[in-house]
Amino acid sequence: MDQGVGWNSSPLSAPSLRRFAQEIDDTRRRVVIGGTFYVLGWLLVAIFTPVHVHYPLATWLVSGYFVGLAIARVLLRPPPEVETARRLAWLNLQWVIIQASAGAWGAVLLWTLLDPVLLPARMALLVGTAGFATAIAHTYCMRFWASLVAISVMYVPGTMLMWMPGHDRAVAFTLTVYLGYVLSSLVRSHREYQNRLDGDEALRQQRDQFEHLSRTDWLTGLANRRHFVHALEAAIAQAGANVRPLALLVLDVDHFKTINDRHGHTVGDRCLAGFADQMRHVFAGREELCARLGGEEFAVLMPGFDETAAGARADAFRIGLAAATMVPELPELRLRVSIGVGGFDPARHQSADHFFGDVDRALYMAKAQGRDRVCAAAAEATDALASAGIVGPTRPGIC
Repeated sequence: MDQGVGWNSSPLSAPSLRRFAQEIDDTRRRVVIGGTFYVLGWLLVAIFTPVHVHYPLATWLVSGYFVGLAIARVLLRPPPEVETARRLAWLNLQWVIIQASAGAWGAVLLWTLLDPVLLPARMALLVGTAGFATAIAHTYCMRFWASLVAISVMYVPGTMLMWMPGHDRAVAFTLTVYLGYVLSSLVRSHREYQNRLDGDEALRQQRDQFEHLSRTDWLTGLANRRHFVHALEAAIAQAGANVRPLALLVLDVDHFKTINDRHGHTVGDRCLAGFADQMRHVFAGREELCARLGGEEFAVLMPGFDETAAGARADAFRIGLAAATMVPELPELRLRVSIGVGGFDPARHQSADHFFGDVDRALYMAKAQGRDRVCAAAAEATDALASAGIVGPTRPGIC
């Protein structure tokens, strides 16, 4: 039977971490008040029996024990979520406290059943023990075996004692039958708790899937325009705050309508998917984002790159694309691309729209000058690319 998440030190998956976090939260909320009832139960014994007269030291020791464990439940708070190992240690410690409290109460019950001095509290403690065991079965059902240990050390010794000669067999029978109810309650509660965690995880995964679909282009698997816009705004904010270069490519597949008209939309879709695969292969940096903006228009967000470096990579992509086969059945079908490239300049670009518009105009410059080329948004960057031999009017197919 499932004990829950986090008993060993192996790395946890994201779903397991979420279940673990939920178990931590549930345990924290439930253990805080649990220790109070043991204190109240022992207070009942001290009030209605002369235990403090006959055993003053034992009375204070038991009182201090239950009060100390109750305080520990409140003061011991779970570590931050990032500290998984410490959170696991905290959780294990809480179960030690739960079982230590239950075991001490089982010992108090045995003492009450064996010592005539505590006879006035005997029935109250028997009822209280049944109640505490029921509470453990329902409240601490997160971990089945740990809960079973707590119930056993609290409930079983007193029940076994009542079956011995000289004790009330009717009470023993009642306690035994009720133990069956407690155990069945634990099984049911544990199953319901695990089912709730399973349901919560299924909802989270469904939500994550919907969120992923809302950010992903259905055909290419790249980020869609909505995701790209949010990423562009975030990248601009980060670039402005950290004075870090940021480049943007806007790409347009040349003469794509002709491909659709000549070969059909199915082939056109395969070409777009192959084009996206080429983008993923070339622009595979950890922070780089490839997106399909719509139709045959794409974009690449390149944090950490200036316009010159981004232009060099754009031209390498353009050259590699021309040599790639998109549709194996049509080896003669090759794609060409026009690319606009620009670097973010806080002095010139007041917004993400302004920055994108600048690079988009560079794309249309590339298309106007014959397509299959890279054009830079800033004239000075174009000169830099030309001097580097990457772009320039003297090179065929390049701005």
